Amino acid sequence: ARAISTHMLAGTWITLLSLSGVGAAASRRAASPSSLAFLDLDEFDPVAAVKGIPGAVRDNLRIFRAGTGAMWRNRKAASVVRKRVKQGGAAASYSELLLLRKSGDDAQKLLQAGVVYLAVPELLPAMLYFFPRSLPSTFETDQRRARRYETIGRLRSKAVLQLLTTLEEDAATKKGKKGARAAARLETAKELLRAGPPPRAVGALAPYLPSADDDAKQLQRSPLKRLEGAALKAGCGAIGLSGPLPGFVRRSALRKHLQHVAAEDDVLAAALGRMSRDELLEACFDRGLGAPGASAARLRRELSHWLSLVRTTAAAGIADAAEPKRDPDPARVRLAALSACAVSSTRAEAGAGLPKLLYAKSR
Repeated sequence: ARAISTHMLAGTWITLLSLSGVGAAASRRAASPSSLAFLDLDEFDPVAAVKGIPGAVRDNLRIFRAGTGAMWRNRKAASVVRKRVKQGGAAASYSELLLLRKSGDDAQKLLQAGVVYLAVPELLPAMLYFFPRSLPSTFETDQRRARRYETIGRLRSKAVLQLLTTLEEDAATKKGKKGARAAARLETAKELLRAGPPPRAVGALAPYLPSADDDAKQLQRSPLKRLEGAALKAGCGAIGLSGPLPGFVRRSALRKHLQHVAAEDDVLAAALGRMSRDELLEACFDRGLGAPGASAARLRRELSHWLSLVRTTAAAGIADAAEPKRDPDPARVRLAALSACAVSSTRAEAGAGLPKLLYAKSR
């Protein structure tokens, strides 16, 4: 049974890695480097593609061995950290929290890919396209990691622009109570966009942050229960989760992501000075920040601003002036900060270049 399982996993990831780009390398090399000719069937070289298959398989086997080995080592290290914390030892550091998250996520991703491979192998390319985070972290090369960040950046910009379009459409077409709610959401969006930088923009989202004192257990289980469908879809898009998914899957994935970020924020400040550029980039994209070409200094500065933003938002409390101040739910605080940061990042990114040109004044 163990041999069958190993062969199944190997087959899954050799296929998945091939479809994600390595297997197509020979075809791309046969095309003109100065154009997108590798998409042109007239210039496609099947001989070069076939000759490149053995090399691609060897590369994929090497990545598979290295990836599964790293997953096993991470799993053992995570088990040690969990045991220490459970026994009352030192609290987990930022890097250890990241290890705990990735070790669990990577095992789940490998299992999901195995199921897809056995059930509908044709969907593997779509899985990589719609879910850029679906590849376990230990299987990522530097090139794939760079492509993932570029994809998440595009999805983030797309999510922001689509949400704004949806809000305008709802406000123009819905009637009655639904129309009133749509108009209120549109005004909130306008306030957020006019506010400018995230520290001011996040104030527009205060009404959407319920207090953790109100049914705290229910909020902990489902902090995003009342989040509207369009906003939920945009929140998922901002962290790189796209594609046709049921609402409960989106809600669960976004909730889990925000709660992980909230836990990591507690120790992030102490780790900022020691984090590598890759770690800084990962942390920024988890929070709606960053760009693939940003320097380590800029990424570190953005994360410092993020921590200040969530502290200020949480300290403000969400209550009427006549009521005592109450702390909002940590996941909803991060959702508000993520929203404001995603808008700011979209404004700064080249990925939103065409909409910028559309509204720019002609010279």
